[in-house]
Formats: sequence, C-alpha cells, structure tokens
Amino acid sequence: MIRSLISTWPLFFGLALIMIGNGIQLILIGLRASAAGYSNLLTGIMMAGYFLGIFIGSIIVPRTLSEVGHVRTFGALAAIASASVLLHVLLENPLAWSVLRFITGFCYAGMYIVVESWLNEKATNETRGQILSIYMIITMAGLGAGQLISGVDDGISIDLFLIASVLVSLAVVPVLITAAKAPEFEAPELVSLRRLVQISPLALIGLFLHGIVIAMLFGVGAIYAKSIGLSTSQTSLFMASATVGILCLQYPIGQISDRFDRRVVILGISIIASIFAFWLSMLGASAFFLILSLMALFGGTSLTLYSLFIAHANDYLSPSQMVSTSSSLVMVNGIGAVIGAPLVAASMDIFGDWAYFSLIGFIHLGLAIFVGYRMTVRPAIPAEAQGPLVLLPDTSTATAVSLNPETEWIDNSPDALAEADPLEDNPYFP
Repeated sequence: MIRSLISTWPLFFGLALIMIGNGIQLILIGLRASAAGYSNLLTGIMMAGYFLGIFIGSIIVPRTLSEVGHVRTFGALAAIASASVLLHVLLENPLAWSVLRFITGFCYAGMYIVVESWLNEKATNETRGQILSIYMIITMAGLGAGQLISGVDDGISIDLFLIASVLVSLAVVPVLITAAKAPEFEAPELVSLRRLVQISPLALIGLFLHGIVIAMLFGVGAIYAKSIGLSTSQTSLFMASATVGILCLQYPIGQISDRFDRRVVILGISIIASIFAFWLSMLGASAFFLILSLMALFGGTSLTLYSLFIAHANDYLSPSQMVSTSSSLVMVNGIGAVIGAPLVAASMDIFGDWAYFSLIGFIHLGLAIFVGYRMTVRPAIPAEAQGPLVLLPDTSTATAVSLNPETEWIDNSPDALAEADPLEDNPYFP
C-alpha cells in the first residue's frame, strides 16, 4: 500500500489542487453573477454550461487520450482551464460566461479521466479499494476546502479568480515531474438505454434524478444562500457543510446497505433527505446554525445515493459487465446534471426562494415512491448475494468505476464480452 501511495502521490496532489480550485469556482461564479444582477434563470443556464462541458468532455476525451497521451492531455486541459478562470474577469457577460463554464467543465472532465485512468493502472488487486477510498476523500475534501476558501472574499474582487487559476496551473507540476510511466488507456464501452432499463430501471431513474439534484445543489446553492440573506462567509460554510456531511455519513450508510436489501436503504435515505429538504425550505438566515446542521445531514444522505444506485445495478451483473454498465449510468447522471441548474433557477424566479429546497424535496419524495413501486415488481436480492458498496465521489467520471475492486479481473476481449448474459440465470431478474 505504501509503495502504491508513493507512486501515486503526484496524481493525488494534482487532484487536490484542481478540486480546491473547482470548489472556489462553484461558489465564486454564483456570487459574481448575483452581484452583477443576473436573474436566477440566466445564472442557472450559465451554470448548466459547466455540467454540459463535463458531459461532453467525458465522451470526447477518452477517445483521444490514447493518441495524445496522459501528460500532454492533462497539461493542455489544465492550461485552458486556468485561462478560462481568468477570462471570467475580462469577459463579464452571460454569453461569454456560459461558454467559459462549458470550457471549464470540459477541461475538468478530461483531467478527472486522466487521474482516474492513471490511478487504475497503478492499483493492484490488493490496493484498488484503498486507492479508491483515498481518491474519494481527497476529491470531496478538496472540494470542501475550496468552498471554505471562497468565504474569505465577497466575490467582487478578482483575488479568488487569481487563486483558483494559480491552483489549477500548479496542478500540472506534480504530474509533469512524475517518473511514473503513463498507462495504456482504453475507453470503457457503453451499453444502450434499453439495456440499462433491463438491468435496473431504479438505478437508471435514480441516477438521472440524482444528477438533477447535484446540479441544483452545487450549481445554484450559492445563489440560493445569498438570496435568503446569508453573508459570503456563511454561504461558503453552507455549501461546505454538505461536503462534510457526505464525508462523515457515506461509509456508515454504505455498511448498512451491504447488510439489508439495498432498495430499503435507498427508500429510507430518499425519505429522510426529502424531510431535511422541506425543513430547509422553511428556514431563513436567522436560523443559520440549524441550516448548517440540516445541510450537513441532507448532503450526507442525498449525496450517498450516487454510490448506492451504482451498487444496486452491479448487484445484478457479473464483474465483466460492471464497468460498461456503470459507465453508462454515470453518463445518465451527467444528462440529469445539465437539466438541474436551469430547472431550479426558473422555479425560484417563478415561485420564490422557498422553491429551491421544495423542488429538491419533491424529487426525493418522487424517488421514494418509485423505489416502493420497484420493490413490488422485483424480488429482493439476499444481503449475502449483494456485492459490497464501493464509495464513489459524485464528481467522478465513467472512468472511475474501473477502480471498483469487483471489476479487477475483467476480460475485455470480444470473446469474453460475447459470453451468455448472466441476467438470464439470475433468479432476481427482472
């Protein structure tokens, strides 16, 4: 394990820097847009550009990575992402910002893929799960640190833009100086939408809705916080509390889901998250400390659903099918994320600030109803037949699922992929 950490520290250090920079930007752009007087809907559309960039980048970058190379790809994307941060200051208009957010999302998707594929190459059967855990912690901790740093400035000056740009630029250094050989890369195969419906309608619908919630939370959360009267420093704490919540609660929730029907856990988490969301919709700035507590609990429950849905789908698959299916589900999650920010922003413009958490609450409530329905039409998999839940950060791309220890012996040869479908012999399908 120590040897693996020594060989991967440049990747983890670079990942930490880009996540801190990303955490700063996610709040800073919202604060800057609010100060400029942009409507919630306009800001939501701009923030959707980032998630669209993530989605498109996750499709295009894997196809070119093997030709361009990991180091050059990471360096080029980091340089573009760094310049994009600074251009927000020079080109302060909604159209330019929408394009810049798209470029930023595209670059971040590419950098995530480089790091994830490199880590997968460095991982062994014995260290794969530990490396994935470290990846999860660094990703979320870096994001939270960036959110906290954004609270030191009011978003009006250019200081935070400069800091974010410098951090992204410095992320290239450890990757460039590493002596480790860049890995061979093969983009994961994707499966059809029809196939995803056959495998797990719950995972498909759940990850789509979860993508919507993620975009609402991280894309419009800062705008909502300012609109209810929170200060800039309070806004940064408000956003970071959700990240702290998932760091604290994801592991124990995962352990519970491994011991019971995973759908029961998803049902309970969805209901609990909806209660927290509806409660938050009724609170104002005067209840700041209660808001922080509820936001941490909401983040710790709602954001855990990402890993739960992927694990639920994997319960019906053989290891040789997990990467392609999980990769496709992550892409579905990305489609939902593109929709989320404009949807909740428009709702806030029409109904008021209370619509932010109310809409999030109704999404979780609707999800709970769908889970209950699925429990009536498909028998439960015994707990002993379920695979272990693998913790994945909500920011991960389709490449990250290859770090799942259960997929470590995958044979990607055409003959292996053409084997009989294990679902045909699965007594718990459909």
